[in-house]
Amino acid sequence: MTAPGRGLQMVSNGPLIPPGAPLSFASAQPNSKLHPPTEHLPVVSSSLYMEALSLTIWQFYTRTRQSKAKYAKKVHLRNALLEVVSGVFKHAGLFIVGSSMNGFGSDQSDMDMCLTVTSQYLQQKKEAFAVLSQLLPPLRNCSFIRNLNLIRAKVPILKFRDTLAGVDCDLNVNNVVGIYNTHLLAMYTRIDWRVRPLGMFVKYWAQRMDIHDGSRGRLSTYPLLLMLIHYLQAACTPPILPNLQARFPKIFNYACPLSELDMRLELPWAELRSNNPASLAELFVGFINYYTNEFDFSRWAVSVRNGTPLPIDMAIRRLPPHEQAHTARSFKVFVEEPFCQSNAARSLYDDNVLSRIRQAFMKTHQALRAQQPLESIWVNSTNEVV
Repeated sequence: MTAPGRGLQMVSNGPLIPPGAPLSFASAQPNSKLHPPTEHLPVVSSSLYMEALSLTIWQFYTRTRQSKAKYAKKVHLRNALLEVVSGVFKHAGLFIVGSSMNGFGSDQSDMDMCLTVTSQYLQQKKEAFAVLSQLLPPLRNCSFIRNLNLIRAKVPILKFRDTLAGVDCDLNVNNVVGIYNTHLLAMYTRIDWRVRPLGMFVKYWAQRMDIHDGSRGRLSTYPLLLMLIHYLQAACTPPILPNLQARFPKIFNYACPLSELDMRLELPWAELRSNNPASLAELFVGFINYYTNEFDFSRWAVSVRNGTPLPIDMAIRRLPPHEQAHTARSFKVFVEEPFCQSNAARSLYDDNVLSRIRQAFMKTHQALRAQQPLESIWVNSTNEVV
């Protein structure tokens, strides 16, 4: 492998091809001399099957996406909670993060929130836990909160059910990277109308194939969405999505004050939109094909920050020194968090689960090639997106 620093240098007409990168990435670039062999391309024709699959993806999205009414209830709940929290921490901030805010939420989605109480680093296991402990008494006195529970974890959370929005809530303290990545993903969804339906359907597919759920050592929603965005950046010809962090480094920057993150930000949307006419079905087929046949997780990290596949050794060297050796030994899939550059897929650590994920991609790839209904390969009989 050549020196990573040279392999990923940015040029005016797009990123140079990292040596050995997946071929569909190479084929998407104007300066590439590589072309993917035909045996690696999806062999699904433009047919009624594909039209039906596009319709399925779109109808699933319109049926399950978060409604304006549900979003308004969540905002109302956030405002009510901020009043309670401000009685304990006068200058606290409270941010809705995750799918409720980033464009990939459904009416069944939980509500994740981040409480900010200091601009300084907060040691999560001890200090964050202590902060959340101070919120227990006032929250127990709230008539709209049920099932309050403080969970000890790497990032401690308060879990509860509210009666205002009718949702389950998770509240963390000063885990601010979630605020930054919520903002970034929301902007990616505004570039192209296909991103939201694809993201929600990919999550649903992962649930149905029983490879979703970070609490069970599988893939959580966030790395799945990063995998999708990376595919839309790096494996489509021409790319569906640009690299926002490279294009607007001052806006999408971990050093940017939280007060400057604007969910109503206006970017030059017309310039950022792709002229790639691929249908929802074609993009879903391409996503499955990319991670089945082309992307080697033992050699590459998924990197939205780079907009290209990132060599594993480079991804590991970007980690804090105390995390490098453990990650090098234990990682199965490396999906780079776009801001803190940790592994967003670190919940996946078991070889058997990795094998299950590979089988899910392969089984889906084979079903799509054979133009079989996806329902014929579902493993999990769960309801719609959860």
